[in-house]
Amino acid sequence: KMSFFGFGQTADIEIVFDDADKRKVAEVKTDDGKKEKLLLYYDGETVSGRVNVTLRKPGSKLEHQGIKVELIGQIELFYDRGNHHEFISLVKELARPGDLLQHTQYPFEFANVEKPYEVYTGANVRLRYFLRATIVRR
Repeated sequence: KMSFFGFGQTADIEIVFDDADKRKVAEVKTDDGKKEKLLLYYDGETVSGRVNVTLRKPGSKLEHQGIKVELIGQIELFYDRGNHHEFISLVKELARPGDLLQHTQYPFEFANVEKPYEVYTGANVRLRYFLRATIVRR
């Protein structure tokens, strides 16, 4: 769950996966040493769910230039922190530019996603797949 900050109306964005309760999980160590459970998806599997946008100030509109969800495959070299190599970038437009007037759910589906590499975290490199939901502001 992420917060979206700005002037005037703001919103919280949450990504919910369709089959999260039935899917296998992998336990992964985070940068700060804690353990996090992540859903396991295999090569060729469909990634689907919904993006929930919750307005922080009900009754007030949120103007936007579009809402999208992206599936990213990324390699990060630790000695080159700011430079990420994206080998997959799939985008689904969820909403055209306009105004959000209430809490809204947007279904999404990335069908039969080819995931050519396994997720890996080592001493010098991290390879991962993730979803990013974005509200583009005016």
